[in-house]
Amino acid sequence: MSIHETYRIAHTARCKLQIAADRPDRNLRFILGHAFTLDNLRLQIAQIEQAIDSDSESDEDEPDIPSAPSPGVVSFPKSTNRPVTSSQRRRSPPPHRPAGLSDSDSSQDEDDEYEDDAAEDLRLERFGSAAGLPPRMIDDEGSDEEDELTSPPGTPSQDELRQLTQGGGNDGLTDMYQSVAGCPCQKHSLPTVEKMWDIPQRPEKDAPRLAIVQVAG
Repeated sequence: MSIHETYRIAHTARCKLQIAADRPDRNLRFILGHAFTLDNLRLQIAQIEQAIDSDSESDEDEPDIPSAPSPGVVSFPKSTNRPVTSSQRRRSPPPHRPAGLSDSDSSQDEDDEYEDDAAEDLRLERFGSAAGLPPRMIDDEGSDEEDELTSPPGTPSQDELRQLTQGGGNDGLTDMYQSVAGCPCQKHSLPTVEKMWDIPQRPEKDAPRLAIVQVAG
């Protein structure tokens, strides 16, 4: 891991630690986890910087000693080839060709063999026609249910939204969003939020925190 990537991960861990500490329902387990991660990254950054400094100092201490030119040595490879005997010089005779068989006939036979092999690979298989199969039944009730737009569980109704947005908004949520949106670790620019209203949490365990956001026009 490079030092630039370590700096980036440490900055992200610091942002998460700040967000977890600013929450009103802060979880100490999350805060300690982010704190330990940030400490380990800082220790790793210190080790990397120390290694870089030691390498630079060692390079400065070593003087440049010119290497003595080595005398030119000319070597001749030993020949390991054995003398070729008269028996090895003799070449094997070409294969005997039957009488009356020309080059065109032999090439024609080879082409016929290739065509036979290709014909064996390309075989026609007959499949059942789709017209002979019974039509598939479509469940009308299922399609009607899919067409209906269902809201996710826990979403407040329109009346509840009007009641929640009558107040001045939650300044803590707005400040938390602004701190996250202005963080340099964000890859994309986030919209500007004017007000945020906190939606009461559901009684389920580990339920996400929902909020109503008023975006600046």
